[in-house]
Amino acid sequence: MTNTEVIPPQPVSLWRNRDYLLLWLGNAVSSLGTSCTQFAFPLLIVGLTRSIAAASLAYSLGQLPYVLLSLPAGSLVDRWPRKRVMLLSTFCLMVCVASTPLVLSLSSGALRLLLLYAIAFSLGAISLFYELAQFAALAWIVPKSQLTTAVAQNEVIVGSSALVGPALGSWLYSISRLLPFVTDALSSLILLSSLFSIRSPLQDERRTQRHHLLQEVREGLTWLREHMVIRSIFLISSYVNLTITASMLLVLDIVQQQHIPSVLYGLIGACGGIGNLLGAALCPPLQRRIRFGLMLCCALIVFVVLFPLYGFITTPLLLGAVFAAIALSDSIRAIFMDSYRFAVVPDALQGRVNSVSRLILFSVQTLGSFALGLSLEHLGVLPTVGIVWSGLLLITGWLFLSRHMRQATFPHE
Repeated sequence: MTNTEVIPPQPVSLWRNRDYLLLWLGNAVSSLGTSCTQFAFPLLIVGLTRSIAAASLAYSLGQLPYVLLSLPAGSLVDRWPRKRVMLLSTFCLMVCVASTPLVLSLSSGALRLLLLYAIAFSLGAISLFYELAQFAALAWIVPKSQLTTAVAQNEVIVGSSALVGPALGSWLYSISRLLPFVTDALSSLILLSSLFSIRSPLQDERRTQRHHLLQEVREGLTWLREHMVIRSIFLISSYVNLTITASMLLVLDIVQQQHIPSVLYGLIGACGGIGNLLGAALCPPLQRRIRFGLMLCCALIVFVVLFPLYGFITTPLLLGAVFAAIALSDSIRAIFMDSYRFAVVPDALQGRVNSVSRLILFSVQTLGSFALGLSLEHLGVLPTVGIVWSGLLLITGWLFLSRHMRQATFPHE
């Protein structure tokens, strides 16, 4: 009698996973449309008001729901049918974007501006619900062993939209100031069609017993309190994202001080998109060869080594190279962290735990961006670089000292 080893079947390739492919393609088209709107909306408000402050307020209103509504939104997403949330959110986003031309044609003056602000806030609130449901759906529809590849392919969408969206949005806006919004509405219609075509429910069977909303929020917080690696990921991610914001503001400040042409500034920004795409391409092979905790340490070391260069370099070529390298490192860091989070968090808690991530991220981003602006204005580039770099040194040193983080590995099925 011979013993035969049973080899578990390999999961189906992501490109043969029909429901994943529908979700990915729909998000790709919708992200490009959203990028057009994000580029055109500030231009529209500046054109109407001649005020940068008015455009900044619209941006802040779009971010505000992530601070105010993240925790209850996470609980509601875990409570409601996930696919239905995504369908309804996409439809509401389409209606909001399509209402922009209507607002411009039917109102004027202060009322028109107030309605545009209402649209900005509504887009942020609806996007929050869609993102939480979409994150959870991705974690359900993709096997754990393929999560890193799936998150990397989502990052390709983000990087490609960052490269193509502004150029496409500016071209459409030059033809008609309403065309970017019409394009975004059509892209939402394509996403809606993709979601309708998905056959799976995108979630496990939900429990019939429901508790008070605050109690369900507490369940997510209790789970998070017991998982130190996930808590640490949230805190590290929030500060590193603030560092990326600082990187963009520093480049903008240096460009203005050195009188670098706007065309070269655009190319420097494009270097960041290229770095994101390269990071996304490198992540799947790196995940198979390097432990999760070790990869995080390496990514933060890149930040610690490169970030101080912003205090000294002034040429466009070097600025673009540093910006691209930091973007590449950040892309790898973000994909590893997101993949780990999706793999570890139970399906029934995905909305609530991810909502805490959004709350911390956008709270730090909102307050930190304001502080960075003040620092650059009153202290200058070099002191601002020193302040942000000090924080990077602290979190990198803590990461090396934390045994739980260093030894963390991806869970496998």
